[in-house]
Amino acid sequence: MSVEADQLPDGYPFTKLYRKRVAENQDLAIIISDHQNRRGTGKTIFSLKLASLMDRTKEGITQEKVAVGPDQLLESYMELPKGSALVLDEAEAGLSKYEAASGVNKAMRELVSMGRIQEKYLVLNLPASSELDRDLKALCDFWFMVQSKGKALGHFLRWNPYSEEPRTPKTDSWEWSDIPESSDLRNVYDYLTSEKLAHLRGEREESSQRITATEAKNMVEKAKEEARTETRNELLGSVYDDLDVTQKELANSVGLSRSRLADIV
Repeated sequence: MSVEADQLPDGYPFTKLYRKRVAENQDLAIIISDHQNRRGTGKTIFSLKLASLMDRTKEGITQEKVAVGPDQLLESYMELPKGSALVLDEAEAGLSKYEAASGVNKAMRELVSMGRIQEKYLVLNLPASSELDRDLKALCDFWFMVQSKGKALGHFLRWNPYSEEPRTPKTDSWEWSDIPESSDLRNVYDYLTSEKLAHLRGEREESSQRITATEAKNMVEKAKEEARTETRNELLGSVYDDLDVTQKELANSVGLSRSRLADIV
């Protein structure tokens, strides 16, 4: 499924869930995460595009509807009109994954305590799903796990009262491309990017994320390494599909174990 259209597609499980919540005047909370906690896979773009398809207000997605911290999200939730889609991006990106999830979990608990009757559609762009508090999953309704750049797999988030564990049945794959330069949504993306950078530098009063030059350098190096690994994996997949070669032969040629290669291809 592609999110390039101007409305959510008919027949898809997520679309049915969204329309049911709209009809019942209820909130909808969505998690978007990367199972390997990678950056550069398009989570922010997907978050904004999905929010733009859900927002039912005349003005659509604006700068006021995106946040880089839970406190901003709570403020927007209370002040903006019904039918608004709100995006929380990166969830305190400079903090540890544990602290980030804790902050968002606290915010979601506050929203639930309000009764969740504001008719808002929340998109929470979070750290790696393995680090998320299970209670946070219980408080949300749907989860998109990013598998590769521009592609995610949708899951329902349902609570099993017997085992007291969340269940995450899979649904459909979703794909997206970059936001066009000339669009209003691109302006919101640019604003959000600048706010995240300012937050990381500690230039906002509410920021708790100031990072050192060494930490910033390490973040850049990590991103570069992840990009190299992703490119290598794509090439290995192509070679394995196009050539008559066994996994063992290909693994030996690139210095990987056969089991590791099997995970890649």
